[in-house]
Amino acid sequence: MKNLSSRVISAIIALIILTLFIYFGKEKGLYVIGLFTVVRASFEIARMFFNASYPKFTRNLFLIVSTLLFILVTQEELRSISGVALILSFIFLACFGILYHRRFKDLDQILSFVAKSCLGLVYTCFLPACIIWTSQTNNGMEWFLCLLAVVFAGDIGAYIFGSKFGKTKIAPTLSPNKSLEGSLGGLLFSTLVAFAFSYVLPNTPVLALVFCGLVGGFLGQVGDFFESLIKRVSGVKDSGTIMPGHGGILDRLDGVLLASPLFYLAANYFSL
Repeated sequence: MKNLSSRVISAIIALIILTLFIYFGKEKGLYVIGLFTVVRASFEIARMFFNASYPKFTRNLFLIVSTLLFILVTQEELRSISGVALILSFIFLACFGILYHRRFKDLDQILSFVAKSCLGLVYTCFLPACIIWTSQTNNGMEWFLCLLAVVFAGDIGAYIFGSKFGKTKIAPTLSPNKSLEGSLGGLLFSTLVAFAFSYVLPNTPVLALVFCGLVGGFLGQVGDFFESLIKRVSGVKDSGTIMPGHGGILDRLDGVLLASPLFYLAANYFSL
């Protein structure tokens, strides 16, 4: 009960902060929230990826590169070169690993550092950038709210159906409490919420919204499993402690991040 109370309180506080920033700051307010999210998520992923056996500079280097890359690719006039910027970041990290190879324990650790850093940049930099890109389209804030609603509704549906009917485990080694019944309930909730957004996004075909709800709900669940995989391999229970009852930023936004490219593509296409 105490854990549930802390989850509810921290969720309400986060919702109030998000609402205030968006209400008063619009896209700029969302950008500030996004930048904070990237910094915190980068810190969390670096803590999980680069343990004490890695050189101390690896965490700080990843945090700096991720933050600067996010600031760069979220500038509207520079969005077209975002792919090139990502590739150049990969090359920079590879060069850094080679130049400072003596600081690493062995050759495997150098390759691990480069590979994990590249994955981390996609996860904590480019996926959040998709959210900012979504907000920069026509009806961008509506699509952003649709993204949040679809993923969070999926979480609620999965919890309700899983609690009442959950019997068939999906991936017990990754997340032992997740069931097939809960997953289907989550997809149902996500799809219904997306359908309801046809009143908010009247120029978007209903079938397109239903598709976004179904696929977005699925991607949200995959994001949850993917973060569970990272935590289990890293040997941690939560990605962080910034949200009491929830854990870290990644614990709360894992599904939102993985579903964000789909909603950016939809917002960009239907806003033309």
